[in-house]
Amino acid sequence: MKHLLFFALLFVGLTAAEQQAAAFIPAKPGVPPSTPEPPTLGAQPPARALVLLDGTSLDAWAKKAGKDWLKEDGPAKWKLVAGGAVEVVPGSDSLISRRSFGDLRLHAEFRTLGAPTNSGIYFQARYEVDINESFGRTDGSPCGNLGNCTPKGTLPQARASRPPLAWQTLDVEFTAPRFDAAGKKIAKARATVLLNGVELYRDQELDLPTGAAGRLGEAATGPLLLQEHGMPLQFRNIWVVEQ
Repeated sequence: MKHLLFFALLFVGLTAAEQQAAAFIPAKPGVPPSTPEPPTLGAQPPARALVLLDGTSLDAWAKKAGKDWLKEDGPAKWKLVAGGAVEVVPGSDSLISRRSFGDLRLHAEFRTLGAPTNSGIYFQARYEVDINESFGRTDGSPCGNLGNCTPKGTLPQARASRPPLAWQTLDVEFTAPRFDAAGKKIAKARATVLLNGVELYRDQELDLPTGAAGRLGEAATGPLLLQEHGMPLQFRNIWVVEQ
């Protein structure tokens, strides 16, 4: 009983991210529940695309500098794994792209490795398309939501997640905010988000981000950010077409 109390107190003393990491349960390999294969799974980049992740290197990415989400802090610390993928190394910090972008079309593939999973792809290191493990669940935020930059309750009506260990796709059309010559914002950022081929948002207006990303304000361009939040996850086949 004393041992259980000790570990319970130890768990309470951890941050929220550390608690989730400590509670992470790897998925067991096996036959996953049958779900439709996403129509863009394995999509090849068009001729004018910029490939950011092809499984051979992490040269297009850098480790972000802690709380400074727009600053590079040396090479990416995640690991390349079989199948042309990169795996999040818990505790190694998020990655930011070495290039900054405005309007773009992004294709990315990911797979969760267990539960809970907390990650995301941030456009301009600000507007998050959330990645979580929510397959088969009707509670909580669905994977692919824009929770940090839309009004509370603006959740997608569809739940399109695939099970753990199954590869999934995100296809996003992102339009950056517009500013006049004096730097005043004259149009909000917008996004259309498809998860596994299912449209979750169409031309959704994006508000000033909340949470840690909120302190960055808004800008015409910024890097992509792949989030490390204490739990493993894999990404592959990431490319963008600038609009």
